[in-house]
Amino acid sequence: MNTITKITKECLYLAILPLIAGVLILDIWFLGTLAAWLVAVGKWAAGMSLLATPEQKEAAKHAFDMVGWYFHHPVSTAWAWLTRPNAELSQPGVRVMWLILNLVMCAGGIAWWMWKIGCGKKHQAAHDGRDIEKISFERVNFKAIDHINRTPKDQIFLGLDDRRRPVTLPVKSLTEHVHIIGGSGSGKTSLAVLPLCIQAFRRGMSVVCVDFKGDEQAIKLLAREARAAGKRFYFFSLHPEIASNTYNPLQHGTALSKVERIMTALELVFEGQAKFYTYVQQSFFIPIVKALDSQGAIYTLEGIARILSSEALVASLLGIEEKEINKNQLKGLTAALEPFTDLRIINQPAADINLRQIMEDGDICYFDLRSAVAPSIASALGKMIAMELQELAVYRTPGSRLAMIAIDEFQNMACQAFENVISKVRSANYALVLANQARGNLEKVSPAFINEVATNTAVKIIFHVDDPKDVQDFSARAGTVLVKAKTESASTSKPGGRLFSFGTHSSGESVHEEEIPRIHPNVFLSLPEKKSVIFRRRQQATLTNHAHILTWEEKEQLEAEPWPEPARVNKIPTGITVGEVIEAEKRKIIERQLAKKREEEAARKAAGEQAAEGLQQEEIEL
Repeated sequence: MNTITKITKECLYLAILPLIAGVLILDIWFLGTLAAWLVAVGKWAAGMSLLATPEQKEAAKHAFDMVGWYFHHPVSTAWAWLTRPNAELSQPGVRVMWLILNLVMCAGGIAWWMWKIGCGKKHQAAHDGRDIEKISFERVNFKAIDHINRTPKDQIFLGLDDRRRPVTLPVKSLTEHVHIIGGSGSGKTSLAVLPLCIQAFRRGMSVVCVDFKGDEQAIKLLAREARAAGKRFYFFSLHPEIASNTYNPLQHGTALSKVERIMTALELVFEGQAKFYTYVQQSFFIPIVKALDSQGAIYTLEGIARILSSEALVASLLGIEEKEINKNQLKGLTAALEPFTDLRIINQPAADINLRQIMEDGDICYFDLRSAVAPSIASALGKMIAMELQELAVYRTPGSRLAMIAIDEFQNMACQAFENVISKVRSANYALVLANQARGNLEKVSPAFINEVATNTAVKIIFHVDDPKDVQDFSARAGTVLVKAKTESASTSKPGGRLFSFGTHSSGESVHEEEIPRIHPNVFLSLPEKKSVIFRRRQQATLTNHAHILTWEEKEQLEAEPWPEPARVNKIPTGITVGEVIEAEKRKIIERQLAKKREEEAARKAAGEQAAEGLQQEEIEL
């Protein structure tokens, strides 16, 4: 081992020596020539003087002859300056001047570096934005993909600060979750969500994206990443003209988790006195799901709606009398399920998408829930996906493969039940990335929900925001700094009534410490495109620069490509379908009805025979 280390050091030295020699030759080429020119200027100026001696005048005539030699022979000059004393040099003054120039350049570089550090610290200490018209931002241009490729595997690249230093995040801290806020068009998806997903996938994580915009660039880029890694890309889309994988919200989970998933998504979980109606609907929904599970049935939302539409089917499936069912108690659940019955891609009993398997295999699953197609259905499906992920967290451990769950336009699926998802899935190795336009979007859930999201997201990436409440809160989160403020005062008294009174004038100034926001609210209001403020737990807020992964030409080329093909899945249905269950229950109903008719006929016949016997007995008695 010592021999190998010694050989490695020797190889390193041999590699560095040519580099040092090259730098020295370049230095002598430029600064040596400049030194020769300065010495020549001195000789020429001395020869042009009125007090110059004949020797100086003669030397002035040929003063610039040596400059060309130094420019064309840097290697010979370097060797002579390194190996010979001044007495053996033809122009020792040139070497002295060269050394002086190097010292001046080094001193200037050190001074500039120290000034830059001082200005950077001052700028970082407090971004004084009290005058919004005077706020200016550094423009930092870079290629995001180059920095992403250079970032160590245990780090996630977020951007560059104004001094071009990387702003990174440890991979292990992703389980503390990320919240991205920015107004419409601020670049949340392309500048933050998409780079996070790509880097997570390249580090072996599975990725589940829920997108309420249908971002074409994100879909195609992630599909490209999956193909390059030899992984599957599952693609679910509400767009009627795009090929899609199928997803069944009722395919996996226990009966209780399925019922809670659907009722939460359909907003049938009420509070207060209205909670009674929730209990009533659960009293039928849970037994129906349990009955189907006990038969090994595979069912969908459309199948549940078909069963609920018939009191006779419900009674037969639950083994109760039809008269025990109040039709009005089923109307709410039936009506809520009705819009989902015609959506084929969520009503396939054996669906393509198995979230548990996808997260175990390290694949990518993209849910394109573009709300422009069907806002209420998109929102409900998003909530169903979130509730299923919460239920799957039970089966995951800290040793499970890390899974990134990215939700763009998060406000579309925010609900009270999501508090459990965001606060209790850290141990399940979920890394949540939530993106929405403003904190006010989440107020429709509850004020406590906003605090829950803020508390459980360790990283916050804030792009341009317009909400005054938000900018005040973010500024307060950045903290304050003490600065020295100068106060000037002046007073003048008017002339009195005396003959020679000129009045008095006094002025003064005082210096005191003043506490100002480290990042002023005006900064958040003025953030330009590709700029954000990043909050990381236990670190100071950082003004960060971002860049798009693709250039404009690459983006146009990507958009010209066809939509990605959904992953092909060999589905082997196991179990009976709801249609078969319904047919079996119908046969039972018919058999019970026929049996009841036979019993009624037998009872009527027995009653008739009994009546006939009674008449015959009366005749005998008569």
